[in-house]
Amino acid sequence: MSDEVRVISSSGVPATGGQQIIQTGADSVAIPNYGNLNLTVNQYYTQMPYFGGNVYVPPKVDREYYNIFVVGAEEFDRPYFRLRRDRALTELMTEETKRKFEKPTEENLARIKTMPSLFMAENMKYGKADDGQMVIYGFIPDLKIYDTEIKVYYCGWGMKILQQKINDLLAELQLDGNDKFNELNRTHWSIKRCDLIEELLEAGVQVPVPMFTMGTN
Repeated sequence: MSDEVRVISSSGVPATGGQQIIQTGADSVAIPNYGNLNLTVNQYYTQMPYFGGNVYVPPKVDREYYNIFVVGAEEFDRPYFRLRRDRALTELMTEETKRKFEKPTEENLARIKTMPSLFMAENMKYGKADDGQMVIYGFIPDLKIYDTEIKVYYCGWGMKILQQKINDLLAELQLDGNDKFNELNRTHWSIKRCDLIEELLEAGVQVPVPMFTMGTN
């Protein structure tokens, strides 16, 4: 049996040209490096910022949960960012989810790498983002845990999202706060029990959706 991974975009993405990317293997990992890539899948094309010359495709996608990273005034101009451990999986989560993921076990870290993720800087205003603030949607190829901080490598799948759109979807995305102040105003990493992909698509936010096919040798 082979594990062939194909990525397809949602049906609303216009065709603009590109190349086909196929990544095989059960645990293939590509550490990202910033740039733009035209990705061709199932006759749909989309631009994706990425790190390391390759697009990281997880061996499967866990749509029960998603990661959200809000990181100070981060510009996301490197293949990684750093986050204090006391702001990582310690707040703005339900007690059930916190208990499930607070310990950095190999099993938990492996699952975290299969969850879709949002990466962003803090809102520039209370409860509201500036017009030019964008969110990166993607996945986490790797995490390095140190005594006082976590180094998070990330791969952006592009289709950058206006950050204000996430502010407008607080309830749908299980985010804490309101239009005066919310968790996008605070540096942290939390995990939400929510199908991020479904909620974004229902809100009219087009994001690439990974699909997987299994074959036989």
